Amino acid sequence: MSESHITKRAIADSLKELTSEKTFDKISVKDISEKCGINRQTFYYHFEDKFALLEWIYKTDLFDANMEGIDFDNWGEKFYQTLTAMKNDKAFYVNTINHTENYIHRYITEQTQTVFQKAIDILDERKAVDEVQREFIAKFFAYGVTGMVIEWASGGMIKEPEFLSTNMMKLKNSCEKAAYIYITDEVYEKIEEELKNL
Repeated sequence: MSESHITKRAIADSLKELTSEKTFDKISVKDISEKCGINRQTFYYHFEDKFALLEWIYKTDLFDANMEGIDFDNWGEKFYQTLTAMKNDKAFYVNTINHTENYIHRYITEQTQTVFQKAIDILDERKAVDEVQREFIAKFFAYGVTGMVIEWASGGMIKEPEFLSTNMMKLKNSCEKAAYIYITDEVYEKIEEELKNL
């Protein structure tokens, strides 16, 4: 592990500790630096601001750690791992989701949309659906998943991760079938259009 990564990890851990003491919106770069035992210049060498640090934590601890190698077969398991990681660090995730003025909501939506975009690319290998439609479908599912995760976290993570992941998996299976029908219909429509033009 590089020295830079070790320092970033220490800064991240300091922020996590601080979120058990006060809300994210009340935490300053000065607070984080003092907690970590570094000066602000060192903080800014590694992160542009506290939001860049927050993104790094979500990406490193949540998405990279739990979503690597995601596909249709392991989607439920990966989602369960992600929710479990959030619940294991509950104070941090509840605090940052509730006190970042939708910043984290937008960030999770963007990350989730990327995951769905990759899934759609796999499902629609023939590229039957154009880019605009693919983006729309990915965004639609990303908003749904993100909304459920945000609501779950904001409400204190009362339901167990297994409840959400099992139900999301059922929805995923239904959506996969619906997407297949949608894509197939698109193909048939194109074929019919081409036949009319013959």
